[in-house]
Amino acid sequence: MKKQRKDSLHKSTKIQTFLRKTSIFRRLIISFLLLIALSSAFITFFFLFRYSNLLEEKIEHTVSLMVQNAALKTQDVMQEYEELTVSFYGDSHLIRALQENASLKETPDSSLYQANKTYIEKRLYHASSEKRNILNMQLVTPYCQYYMMEENGYRRGGCIRNLDEFYKSDFYLLPQKQRGYPTWIETDEQSRTFYQSEQNVYGFGNLITLCVGIYTPVDREFLGVLIVNINLEAFSEIWDGSAASKEGNAFLSGRDGLLMSYSPNILAPSFPKSNDKYEQMLENEKGIIESSADDQIILTAYQRIPSTNLLTTYMVNKDLAFESIYQLRNFCLLILAFVVAASVLIAYFVTKSISQPVDQLISVMKKAGNGEWNSRYPNSGNDEITILGDCFNEMAEKTGQLIEQVYLSEIRRQQISLSLKNAQLDALLMQINPHFLYNTLDIIRWEAMYEANGESRVTHMIEAFSRLCRMGIHAGSNTITLSEGIRHGETYLEVINFRHQYKIELEKDFSIDTEKVYVPPFMLQPLFENAVTHAFGDASKGCRIILKGKIDRDTLFLIVADNGKGISSEECEKLNARMMDSDAFRNSSESIGMVNVNQRIRLFYGSEYGIHVKSQQDRGTEITITLPVRTISEDMKMEVEDEKNGLSGINHR
Repeated sequence: MKKQRKDSLHKSTKIQTFLRKTSIFRRLIISFLLLIALSSAFITFFFLFRYSNLLEEKIEHTVSLMVQNAALKTQDVMQEYEELTVSFYGDSHLIRALQENASLKETPDSSLYQANKTYIEKRLYHASSEKRNILNMQLVTPYCQYYMMEENGYRRGGCIRNLDEFYKSDFYLLPQKQRGYPTWIETDEQSRTFYQSEQNVYGFGNLITLCVGIYTPVDREFLGVLIVNINLEAFSEIWDGSAASKEGNAFLSGRDGLLMSYSPNILAPSFPKSNDKYEQMLENEKGIIESSADDQIILTAYQRIPSTNLLTTYMVNKDLAFESIYQLRNFCLLILAFVVAASVLIAYFVTKSISQPVDQLISVMKKAGNGEWNSRYPNSGNDEITILGDCFNEMAEKTGQLIEQVYLSEIRRQQISLSLKNAQLDALLMQINPHFLYNTLDIIRWEAMYEANGESRVTHMIEAFSRLCRMGIHAGSNTITLSEGIRHGETYLEVINFRHQYKIELEKDFSIDTEKVYVPPFMLQPLFENAVTHAFGDASKGCRIILKGKIDRDTLFLIVADNGKGISSEECEKLNARMMDSDAFRNSSESIGMVNVNQRIRLFYGSEYGIHVKSQQDRGTEITITLPVRTISEDMKMEVEDEKNGLSGINHR
């Protein structure tokens, strides 16, 4: 076993060595050619499968059309007989005779009654002679039945032996529900209802019955039911000229099962004895059902004749109908499998000859990345990977010599970068104070203009403003407690409320101890100012700011919400995007306080923290501040540690 494995390994190595005698370019060209050939074969077979599927759909569509065409022909035949019955409505003599006999039903021996009866029965006979497949035509009234009668008085057609049972049957009741519209009945009850004579034991067979209610034209008085028993041979030519009989069998079926078959094919499926799918087909009106019987897949296409329980049905063995398609598909699958197997085998050896030396080079590079600069790539070929390995070995040699110089240079670059961040933080802290001061002085100026005798009010305003300024000077660059930050915001609102008749309300909802959590200074006041300036605008009363705070794991969430006018979703998206821009505080004068706070948080704590704004037009704005939980005060100016401690350089991390 080991020897076989060694021989196999030796052969595999020989193949790889042989392939590596040529360039990677040539190897890849060969691989690409194979892939192209494989792709072409795949595309070819894909379209073949697609064509097969389309052909299957076409066959099913053709079968459906044949069934639909047969259904239309069946309707045409039925319509001919329906038109025959319509002529009785236009026969005023017949209608009058029925009305007169209805009034004379107690004296059937009267001459008028007999004359009317003779006319009606001869009329039935003449109407039936227009269609050769009419077995019997009768007119049944609530008091008697009329037969077919020749001119010489000889009775033709058939009769109903039991009128009492007939009056309870669908033959008599359904036409009355239809109010003069044709009713077709195909059930087995026909042979137990209609007989050639009263003496016959067996009734008519192989027939379908058309029943039409007869009414007076004006007041729609019910006179009786016209019964037409039609031989099913009337539908025998429905499938003539169709190619369906070559592969399958066509049927006409009803509620009680098969009525007739057309050109039966022994090799094709026969009509099922069980009628369990009949209700489903009646409900769906038309379609194709796929079923299995005797290890065969059978396609059954059907179409319901409108306003009847009749179905034109065509059944065919699917494997027989699609035999040529399946043969072509199987042949294509065989070719595809062979091509794929050959392509995979060739691609494996070609890829192995490339991937193995590349893996060796990657392994050496990883060792060098971990500090093992003495690792070298072993040359084992004449291709481009060997040249790449030589270049790496040369690079590793030079890198070992330059590492000290690069390391020291990187330390100096980090020092400069950290100094730049400290300067940027100072600029941000200095920017917000004059911005707020200008707004406050403007408020004081307008208040003084409107207050004629308002020294005391202005004095209070200036006192509150001075207190706010002292808070800012006292805070410096250190973080402050959340409670102190809240007092900053409350003092700002106290100053702002001097100019409002209706005060801006501040609601607080905290589930944390605000004395034990530290946050950056001047964080809430700019957000309050943003609400006063942009959210409330000229609103006179009802203005409210809601401040909430909670801690989830190691993250502090502060929410500043207002009931102001809000902004559109597009403006909100632009505002959030502007706050993510590190240069936004220099490039935009809009919402400068909010952008300032966001940049200070991101620079000090990291990009995963900051401000996010949600707003709806006329529904208010909600600003969420995300901070890490801090329980001690920190200096927001970054300091660089000694070089001996590495490159971390940030004391709050």
